Amino acid sequence: MKKSPRKTILAMSFFIASILLSSCSSSIKSESNPTKISADKNEVSFIPASDEDIFLYRQIGISYLCMARQIEVEFPKAISLAAKNYALLISSRHGGLIKELGKEKIPDKNIYNGAVLQLLDGAMKNCPDMVPEEDKKKFLRTVEQLNQNK
Repeated sequence: MKKSPRKTILAMSFFIASILLSSCSSSIKSESNPTKISADKNEVSFIPASDEDIFLYRQIGISYLCMARQIEVEFPKAISLAAKNYALLISSRHGGLIKELGKEKIPDKNIYNGAVLQLLDGAMKNCPDMVPEEDKKKFLRTVEQLNQNK
């Protein structure tokens, strides 16, 4: 019985992809892995997000927000998705730990709220025409309140 060419192509693509992925993963330095697995394999300890990590995630979020607005995605949806992605990166890759804030895990809601503020700040600088005036005013009031509470 003759094998289907579709199945052969699919099998070969999985085979080639697995070879490529395994060669890529072996060339990645261990320092770039944000999690460390202990000897007993049950405990995973996370490496807190560094300033460089935060900067990268922030830039990704700002870029996403600005691009989404350029293709006319509503502002609340665009910023919400960008902030959720940012928060997910901090939570999943770093266990909610941020180096600058110490060893205490930051709750996901707090990471999300902080991401919204950081992304809004960045969008106001990088794509100000894409941020609604009302949201700019809310942001400035929020920053003013935060500065008063210091």
